[in-house]
Amino acid sequence: MMNKKISVGYSGSEEDMDKLLASSDCLYSIYTGGLAGKIAGGRPHYLKSLDTLAQKCEKAHKIGVKYEIALNAPCGLELKSNKEWWDDIKRYLRELEDCGVDYIIASHPFIMQSVKENTDMKVVASTICEIMTPRAAEYYESLGADVIIPSMNVNFDLETLEVMGNNLKNATLRIMVNEHCLGDCPWRRFHHNHYSHHNEEFEYHVNCKTQFLNNPYLLLTNNFIRPEDLKRYEKITCEFKIVGRLTPIDDLIEIVKAYTNESYDGNSVKLFDLGLSKHFYISNASLDQLFEKKAACDKLCHSCRYCMNLWESNDTVIAAE
Repeated sequence: MMNKKISVGYSGSEEDMDKLLASSDCLYSIYTGGLAGKIAGGRPHYLKSLDTLAQKCEKAHKIGVKYEIALNAPCGLELKSNKEWWDDIKRYLRELEDCGVDYIIASHPFIMQSVKENTDMKVVASTICEIMTPRAAEYYESLGADVIIPSMNVNFDLETLEVMGNNLKNATLRIMVNEHCLGDCPWRRFHHNHYSHHNEEFEYHVNCKTQFLNNPYLLLTNNFIRPEDLKRYEKITCEFKIVGRLTPIDDLIEIVKAYTNESYDGNSVKLFDLGLSKHFYISNASLDQLFEKKAACDKLCHSCRYCMNLWESNDTVIAAE
């Protein structure tokens, strides 16, 4: 197995954190949302106060795990001319640093620059930035990103990812492995914009969920990377991100262990969408040939039909009871 650094999102609760910290020797960092009412993040999940954040950071640091806070709203920021608002954000960032936070996950360049100008914390460029080319990655590194999470839509473009990583001066790539979005999801950017202003998200989720329910082969065309395929990224990076802020902790630990062991014997859907895993079962062991197909995919599903045919194969994919 490769020498991995795994970053995992979690609920923010201390009980969940204790379980997560004991789940894997490959755990590099854990992350959760920031303070409610400040800067929004990529999930409607926030801390009520900073009272226990320092204790959580200290507990993680004692076993060599970094602590990250997601402030990755793509909009909702005030103009820089609003000095009062930005002075408050600068104080907030310093408070996070004083608590022991190591990294800020951001998508807006203004937040990245403010972190770099006012603290010694490191910056993770969120996948919300939709970084898909080496040039885009270079831009974000110049803005202060120490870690870059490429768009999930290039997860299977190994050539682009390798060139992207090789052209960075100091920043590293971190690949997100288990996001549940549709491949090339038409609602995604608007969903994240909505998150910047509201916590209710049903009207967005219902669209992509309906697509999956009506066209289950799309469960095979999304950007989910199987644990067994992490080794294919060895020339690109050793850093991987697991989505988990809204995932029940026992299910999250099962996912973390699967990626730690680079092996999973069960329903592959459970690794990226617990809700849909109650409706559909796709044997992970049956997907050994899927990576090569997706790496060479032209994304013209109705002419290719590989994933459609795979879905229709009864001995490979079945609907859950």
